[in-house]
Formats: sequence, C-alpha cells, structure tokens
Amino acid sequence: MKNLLILSLFIFTSCQAQNKQEFHLSISPAIDKMEIENKEIISIISDFLQHKNDTSWENPYWIKSDKEKFIEPYQDIIGIERSPRFGENYYQPSLMEIIKISDMQRLVKIAFIGVNEETNDRFVRAIYNIMAQKENNHWKLKRATDYLTQDWQILKEGTIKYIIPPHRKPNREEIEKQKDDIQKISNFFETPPIETITYYSCDTPKQILEIKGFDYLPNMYFGTTGGYADLGQIIYSGNQSEFYTHEIIHIYRHKLFPHLDPLLDEGIATYLGGSGKNDYAWHKAKFKEFLSQNPNIDIAEHLDPYERLYYQEETSIPYIMGALICEIIIKKHRKEKLLQIFQSKNDVWTELNKIGLTKQNLTKEIRKELKIK
Repeated sequence: MKNLLILSLFIFTSCQAQNKQEFHLSISPAIDKMEIENKEIISIISDFLQHKNDTSWENPYWIKSDKEKFIEPYQDIIGIERSPRFGENYYQPSLMEIIKISDMQRLVKIAFIGVNEETNDRFVRAIYNIMAQKENNHWKLKRATDYLTQDWQILKEGTIKYIIPPHRKPNREEIEKQKDDIQKISNFFETPPIETITYYSCDTPKQILEIKGFDYLPNMYFGTTGGYADLGQIIYSGNQSEFYTHEIIHIYRHKLFPHLDPLLDEGIATYLGGSGKNDYAWHKAKFKEFLSQNPNIDIAEHLDPYERLYYQEETSIPYIMGALICEIIIKKHRKEKLLQIFQSKNDVWTELNKIGLTKQNLTKEIRKELKIK
C-alpha cells in the first residue's frame, strides 16, 4: 500500500567518515548522577544498552509482564547503534533525561548520536523513551507504550481491544465492518477467531512511532498513512480508522502458517483484505491497466514484497502478484490446496512448480487470468 510504514532503523544513511567506537553512554549534566534512584537507573540502562543486541543475553532488567504483552518489547532499538556504512557503535547513546513520573516510575529519554570526529558534526539517529518502574524495591525497565497511551480510550469489541486517542470518537460503522471481516477470515482459514487482538488506532504513522517510544526517527515523517501487524497479536494503524483487515490477516497467518513465504503472506492479505483504502478487485483492475501499459514486463522480476514498486502510487505490484497467485491456486486447485502450500516448509516455488506455476510461465499465466493478450 502507498506509504506503508516500515519500521526499519537502518534506512538513515549518514555521510560521515568511518568512526568505529567502543560502547560509551554519555550522561547529560542535567541528571543528578549522585541521586540514589538515578544511580541505579543509570546502571541498569547502561548494562541494558551495552548487551541488548546479544541474542544469547538473558535480560535481567526487563519487566516480565511487558515481555509477555509485547513478546520482544525493545525490538525497535535492536542494532540502532549500527551504521550500515560505518560499523558498530557509530551512534552512541546519550542519556538525556530521567523524568520523575511518580515514586514508582521514571521516564528515561535516550538519544543515539553519531559524531564525525574530523568535523565535530553530530547526527541524531533517534530519540527514544523507556520507562523505569520500581518492582520489589528495584528498578526495572519496560516499553513506554502503556504510559504514553494511559489516557486513551479502551473499547472491547468482539475479539478486538481497540485503544483509541481521547479526542476521537470510535467509528461504529468500521467496528461492525471489522467484526464481519474477522468472521470471514475465520471461515476462510477454518479456525476459531483469535482472542484477543490489540488494535492501536492512531491518527498517523508518526503517532504510531510516538506511542512506541520515539520522540524522533527520520522515517516518522515519510508517510501519511500505513501501519503493520506486530508480535503479541498487536495491530498498529496510522489511518485514523478502526478497520484494517489486511493487517489482521497477517496476525492469523503468523499463528496458523509461521513459515509462509512473504510473497504469499502479502498476497493472501491483499486477496482477502485489499490494501490501503481499496479492496482486491480495485487493485486487480489497476494491475490490469499496468500490464496493458507495460506489455514487455517480466513479472517474475518483481516478486519481492519489499520492493516499493507501485502503479499510480496506490497498487503494490508485488502485493497484487501474490494475491493473483493465491486466486489462481484457488480457482484451479481449490482453497484446500492453497492452505496446504501455506503449511509447507518448502521453498514457495518448489510448491508452486508442483502445480505447474513457474517463474518462467508466470507472466503468461497472469495475463491469461486477467484476459490480456
């Protein structure tokens, strides 16, 4: 979909000369380093930041309930110190503030800053918030989301728990439409509805990043619509909407078919849920226009769902390709065969080749399906 929010922390490329450094946490002079509570928080923040990228590290500082809710609660800052061009620890953490919220809570602000030692120029990669919370007389860490949305409305509707900004009135028509679509998804996959999906109904993609803890990230300003499905059966919508079937399908897919290839993952989400504000039939018609205007295109060269190839800025070519493949399988071999392919751990093209669909004949088969000569 257009302006799909992609939470990649590796898109920002600086122009500095290489400057590989060892880990170092700088601390703002505004923070009283001798205050007893601050000393413990600084200590655990420093140890956490130094070891968080190590997958074998048993993190002793993170609150257990936060891990249970978000599964990987600090995934957004894993590897954030790395520069794709300039190596490890290029963006050094700087502890900006420890803000007292209550006797039991502090809001900790951390900046990640790259420094060009030749010019002394500084480049901010991100500013991120973490909550410190007292548990059993010791400070522990958690994601800032619950604190940042504490005044938001909570609305339980069917299998969805909506969390909506306080200034917005929930859209009842969209809520009922989403209930109907969840039943259709459940029927299609022949599974009971998933309990419970948490749905953060944000106004913009920028607001999504804000409630996840970011005060600043370069891609906060790249798009006006978008969202994604996250671990923990969570939907983040930046569309000011209580309806997002495409992303809900990803949650069902993740639970039912954990090995599904990304092409068919986006394909089935588009086939059943459309993309952006338009349904599959609309995108299919647009794709037919695209093929008519590009008679020599080899579709097999554009099957990467992460390729940002759009027709008229709305229709993702890889997404609609995945959806068409799903439709062809259903028409020729029934839904059961599609679900069988979804279950397979084999390479997707190993499975598709078995039913006569190859990268070599894909363009021909798609044009035949769309009745394009």
